[in-house]
Amino acid sequence: MKEIEFINAKLNREQVQVPKFLYKYRPFDKYTFDMFDNEYVYLCPAENLDDPSECKVDFTIQDIYDLQTNSLTFKGIDMILEFIKPHCNEENFQQLKSRVYRVLTTDGVAKGQDLLEVYFDMQGIIPDEPLVALINQLRNIPEKIDEPEGREIFEKMFELAYSARKDLGICSLSELKNFDEMWWNYADGAKGYCIEYDMSTYEKLSLLYPVVYQDNRETNITTNILGAFIGELIFGISNGQIAADKSQFMRLFLTKDEKWSYQSEWRLLGDARQRLQAPQISAIFLGKYMVEQDKQKIIEYCKNHNIRVEQNL
Repeated sequence: MKEIEFINAKLNREQVQVPKFLYKYRPFDKYTFDMFDNEYVYLCPAENLDDPSECKVDFTIQDIYDLQTNSLTFKGIDMILEFIKPHCNEENFQQLKSRVYRVLTTDGVAKGQDLLEVYFDMQGIIPDEPLVALINQLRNIPEKIDEPEGREIFEKMFELAYSARKDLGICSLSELKNFDEMWWNYADGAKGYCIEYDMSTYEKLSLLYPVVYQDNRETNITTNILGAFIGELIFGISNGQIAADKSQFMRLFLTKDEKWSYQSEWRLLGDARQRLQAPQISAIFLGKYMVEQDKQKIIEYCKNHNIRVEQNL
């Protein structure tokens, strides 16, 4: 399943297979037994993510549409086509995509009159009236963004998305048990511990999302704001028959660079700094370099609470 389809399916709460166990690597610190006793996980602000390139804001609107010619760029058209794709069969979508790409100028900018020509072709390829009307209206999107009302909406979206880096909290979990790089990077060089959570009875699964790894990520705030804005325009143009893509802002927090794919990460999302109810602890693994005093404290805790404890070798 492609990345956009995968995340949309999750947002629509369709069935996505969650692993029976997920793992949290941690240093041994002053919060360890507070978390155990009060049965919570901490949601770290998104701005403190380990990948500094996540949720960047150095992307420019110019990459989506050309401000000088007031025309959509190739990337802008491609983004819109992704909104249309779920409403076409594959054959019709490929015909639509091919026809739209053919009217793009050599510099990657689509002119309004060129896009208008696509309208007539679409009547034969996609008879659904809202979709045909949508193609006819594509040329108006840059103008809509430049209108005072559109600009105000766009700015509000930008403010919300930018503040989300501070306001949205994330607890990162992994499918990997006893994985050396995870021990080294997230458990104080294996001086910490790893919690095995049983997800089979967890009441907060609706807040759990898998991370998607890709080279060309969709984690840029400006890109996602424009995508959400275009989604709202498409919703209006199609008289509400084509819903806006709700995954736009979610992709800010659910995609990472391919170099992090070894983590096999899942994320619990909620308010930043929230103490969210934790899944049931089924086991605790002790780091191979754990200080003996810390090790004995966890062993004693596990004994008193009937939790399996294992030594990482």
